[in-house]
Order: sequence, then structure tokens, then C-alpha cells
Amino acid sequence: MFITLIDFIKYILLGLVQGITEPLPISSSGHVIIFENIFNVYIPDSTNFNIFVNFGSLIAIIIFYRAFLKKILSGAFNYVFKKDKEGKDDFLYILLVIVATIPAAIAGLFLKDIINERFSSLLSVGVALFITGLLLLFIQQAAKTANNEKITLKTSIFMGLAQIIGLFPGISRSGSTTTLGVANKTNLQAALRFSFMMYIPVSFGALALGIFDLDTANTFIPGYIGAFIASLIGTYLAILFFFKLVKKNNLKYFGYYCLTISMGILLYLAIIK
Repeated sequence: MFITLIDFIKYILLGLVQGITEPLPISSSGHVIIFENIFNVYIPDSTNFNIFVNFGSLIAIIIFYRAFLKKILSGAFNYVFKKDKEGKDDFLYILLVIVATIPAAIAGLFLKDIINERFSSLLSVGVALFITGLLLLFIQQAAKTANNEKITLKTSIFMGLAQIIGLFPGISRSGSTTTLGVANKTNLQAALRFSFMMYIPVSFGALALGIFDLDTANTFIPGYIGAFIASLIGTYLAILFFFKLVKKNNLKYFGYYCLTISMGILLYLAIIK
């Protein structure tokens, strides 16, 4: 497959856009659509491309949470196979992640193609980003009185259902799930961490299904590798930046950002028409 240097740069830039926006509560899918429409940048093999860049983000999130993942996995293992009661909470935490993953897994399997087909216009993304902005401003206020560190079954179910809303481009997956977590009085950082844990199995599932649709005839290996690396690095650096703001209770700035981008998109559409 012949690709020019400009095309290669497009792969890198889209990988970077997806990587940076994936862990932030501003919708990575929405930003990729914005980038593609405004700068007229399109990847012909988008299914293959998404597999690679999402895998990069997944690896970055696993690296960031490696200590926590090691703790809960080893604790759950010891509880199940060594009857170590100290690992019970870790085992239950993993079960709650699985419970929260089920709604999005089912919805993604049956609805994702329909959603992408009908709600991937620039107008739809603009409206969805406005909703995301309002959700983030709600979280900012609600988090002040949300003090529960422990994820309950009720919270995991609500956050799992919210992940379905995150399938719509422009609606932040982490923003919508965290909103439901905080609304159930869960501490902001605990809700965010659980939201990222929910992302891991969903992403692995999407990766497994995507491999079956992989079109090797349209595979541009250098561009994919470059996009994968850009996504991995972008995601990791974005997570570090994100949690610095969260610790300073500055989540509202992401809300203002989404509202500003939303109004900018609507103004842009009004002008070009």
C-alpha cells in the first residue's frame, strides 16, 4: 500500500489526537471527528487504524495503573486460590468492574455501528460536547460532598450504564461514568479510577473483535506503528496532566473547554452554511 509522507504525518497526528484526548473527559472520538472534518484529514482504513491507536491508549493506561492492577489482581488471586481473606475486597472490586462492563459490551456489540453511522456528524459532536461540558461542571460541584471511597454494586451498575452513553461521539466516556459515580456519593478520584478500570476490559474486547475485521490489504505498517506510539505517549502524558488538575479540584476547566469547543463548532457550521 503506497502512502506519501503527508499521509504518514496524518496517521501520526490522528494517533496523537486520539491518545491525548482518550484519558481526558472531553471525548476522544469527538475530537477525532472534529480534526478530520475541519482539517480534511481522513484515514481510509479507519477500522484498522482505531485498533492500533486504542491499543496504544490501553497500554498507557495499564502502565499508569500498574501498581494498582498488580495489587488487586494478586489480592484476588490469593483470595480465590489461597483462601487469603485479605484479598476479598480486591476480588469483589474486580467483580464490580466486570458487572459494570457488561452493559457497554452488549450495547457496543449491537449499537456501536448504528451510533457511529447516525451520530458522527460535526453537528452531533458539537451538541454532545455541550452535554459533556455540563456533566463536568456538575461533577465539579457534586464532588464537594461525595466522600465514599468504596465502589458499591449500585454505583458499578450505574457507571456501567453510563458507559453506554459514552459510545456517542462527543460524549465523554470517563465524564459520563464518573458523573454517575459522583452522583452516588463516590469520591471523585475513586470514581475516576473505577472508570479507567472499566475501560480496560472493554478495550480488550473491542481489540479482540477488531482483529477479526482487520484488513491486511490496507495495512500501512509504518503509519500504524507511528500512530500507536503517538497514542501511547499522548495518553500517558495526558493522564499525568489530568490527575494533577483533579488533585487541585480543577475539573471545571475541562467543562469550560467542552462548552467552548461546542459553541465554536456550532458557530463554524453556521458560517460555512
